Amino acid sequence: MARGWRERGCPACGARADEHCRTPSGREASRVHAARLRPGRQELLLAQGVWDELERRNATIAVVPFSGRAGKGGSTGTITLSRVENDELIDVERWTSHDELAYALEAPVWDRYGMFAGHPLIRGDVIWTVEDRSVVIVGRRGDDRFEESVS
Repeated sequence: MARGWRERGCPACGARADEHCRTPSGREASRVHAARLRPGRQELLLAQGVWDELERRNATIAVVPFSGRAGKGGSTGTITLSRVENDELIDVERWTSHDELAYALEAPVWDRYGMFAGHPLIRGDVIWTVEDRSVVIVGRRGDDRFEESVS
């Protein structure tokens, strides 16, 4: 059984933290629901979750390209996980599907720009660096270059 399952509520039955999972009839379930054993969508972003997952995937850098503007909203592109080997950047993994890690890596875009309301065209990258645990957004806002530290 996964550690920490009693520290979170159950998304399947609605049991609160410190409560056992329940059946639809309200009785105590014979086992913990599988959904409770996995981190929730927001939990990976907390504390060490993202950094631990990047290290588990043997990545030292994660890059999330994005763009957006007022009236059009925003979007993110193919996420690339890389590692530095012999002073060369090697791609470990590339994907566009949305899983827990993708949502966590994209979060700084949506936290900073929301739906891009009131913004000119913005194109950039969110760069996660495992070595120094930093997150930086770099890009162009209209014709101006920018770099913002997130953490």
